[in-house]
Amino acid sequence: MALLPIRLFGRDLLGGRLVTLFDTRIETGSYWLTKLKPRKETDGMKAFRGWLEQECRDN
Repeated sequence: MALLPIRLFGRDLLGGRLVTLFDTRIETGSYWLTKLKPRKETDGMKAFRGWLEQECRDN
């Protein structure tokens, strides 16, 4: 079971690969950048996070 944005998985829903369990819709209005806690942040991850933070500040 997962909470997923429908706009990203519409084809899977239409194709029957995923099903909705409830009619409830939740709008969060936000995004989260996450990583596994035990995983060390790589240089690539740091660069991506830095770029994303800068884009958010600029826009």
